[in-house]
Amino acid sequence: MITKTQKLSGHRTIQQFRGGTSNIYIIEDKRQNATFLIDCGMPSDIKSLFNVLKPLPVLRRIVCTHFHVDHVAGWISLKKVFKNCEIWLHEKAKPFVVGHKRIPYPSFGDYIKILLPCMKEYGYYPKFGDLFNGGLYGTPFTKGFPMDRVEFFANEQKVLPGFITIQTPGHRPCSVSFFDPDSGILVSGDFIVVIQDKLVNNSFVASKKDQENSIYKIKQIKGLKFIYPGHGYCRPFNADEL
Repeated sequence: MITKTQKLSGHRTIQQFRGGTSNIYIIEDKRQNATFLIDCGMPSDIKSLFNVLKPLPVLRRIVCTHFHVDHVAGWISLKKVFKNCEIWLHEKAKPFVVGHKRIPYPSFGDYIKILLPCMKEYGYYPKFGDLFNGGLYGTPFTKGFPMDRVEFFANEQKVLPGFITIQTPGHRPCSVSFFDPDSGILVSGDFIVVIQDKLVNNSFVASKKDQENSIYKIKQIKGLKFIYPGHGYCRPFNADEL
């Protein structure tokens, strides 16, 4: 369901679609007569997402904040309907997407500190189908992600209308955030999440050093006013919470 709608400059609108376990951001650009998604959720999200997308301009591109199952697996359904749509991921995700490298399983501490609280926020309990897809997309398994219409973007490459691409590795080496300087919105993926209405520096990371550097980086951004997270509700940015 839609839990946040914000008009942006340049005849753009951003909406937060709250899926079963993570958020999808819908950007409508009236000048381009096109719609863009930031992340695409799980297959179980897609039926409701279709209803939101139907009245909007055609879906042109999905850009993922990182390669994890709950942010990319919706592509298996979306690609069947939107034949000209592409899915874009940062180039550091490529070895994992094609199966040359494996993503480690979360530790027990990661489950306790981050994963379970995030699931609790959504009242989410994995369904059998989600577990199956979770075994293929963004996990240690080496096969399964559909490679048709997959593109990779480089550091700082502009991939969304009006948004600046900012590399924020830590949670994953491929983690990126998207900043709209006019509104002060940072779409943070899982780099920063919101649990119980508080900004949380994600401790489920591939690199603690990268995560620390990324937190420092976004604290230096002038005009950053709001965090639109991969998990949790949108809320004002407060550097002291991180």
